[in-house]
Amino acid sequence: MTLLVPTDFSKASKTAVLFAINLARKLGGEVQILHVVQANPSGETLMKWKKLEEEMIRMAQEDGDALMAEINTTIRGKKPPVSFHIRQGYDFTIIVNHVAEEIDADLIVMGTTGASGLKKALLGSHAAAMMSTATLPVLAVPAESKYSRIAKMVYATDLKHTEDEIKTVAMFAQLIGARVEVLHVVKQKTKALPDPKIFSKTLQDIAQYKKITFHVVKGEKVANAVDSFVKKQKAQLLTTFTHKLDFFEKLFGKGITRKLAYHIRVPILTFNKTTLR
Repeated sequence: MTLLVPTDFSKASKTAVLFAINLARKLGGEVQILHVVQANPSGETLMKWKKLEEEMIRMAQEDGDALMAEINTTIRGKKPPVSFHIRQGYDFTIIVNHVAEEIDADLIVMGTTGASGLKKALLGSHAAAMMSTATLPVLAVPAESKYSRIAKMVYATDLKHTEDEIKTVAMFAQLIGARVEVLHVVKQKTKALPDPKIFSKTLQDIAQYKKITFHVVKGEKVANAVDSFVKKQKAQLLTTFTHKLDFFEKLFGKGITRKLAYHIRVPILTFNKTTLR
């Protein structure tokens, strides 16, 4: 398994790199770190562009060398294969997707600023852009995260495509040996609810994986309900499928005020069904 980790050498992206290395070690995979040198030369800077480009690449290589040295001193024990690459271009998502296809990557791992900054990271950054365009699953790792064995993951769903999606979730869960807690959030006044025991068995049969439990939680605010459930379950990972980011818009969009303290500090794994190959 190949994990691709785009980095800008920030604290958040370094956290993602370390997380990816530990995950790759668990999966018996490799990590390829990518830095994209972005610039859009105007007519005035075109003549100086070559020198500017060379300087940006030189600085990126220095940062990359420092990151690799940090990895060697930080990661104890046997490390998976780790390599560093630099690519040039203007459109970040196109370059990352191209590299992902080129190296036959299985997962893109990216850092976010986490906690209150998670909203900005998911809806206004490269992480959000990758979630909406990536042909691979994207794992967003908050800067506060520290890698620990993923024994339990929460799969948040609106039940529209659960019976199809649970197969993919179960495949990932089996790779890491995790239990899957399936969460469906409904309004307080909702009366017609699926039977948790019956639906748990249905999902287990569909996925051919026994470590699946279905839960229904009532709450007027989806974000609060998901947040509380993840904390209650002491899960190490939150996962969901996105459809042009509509699910995350429900979590972090216009309906959620700035006063909402959304403190999920676990990594979030997203599968975009509109782009997934």
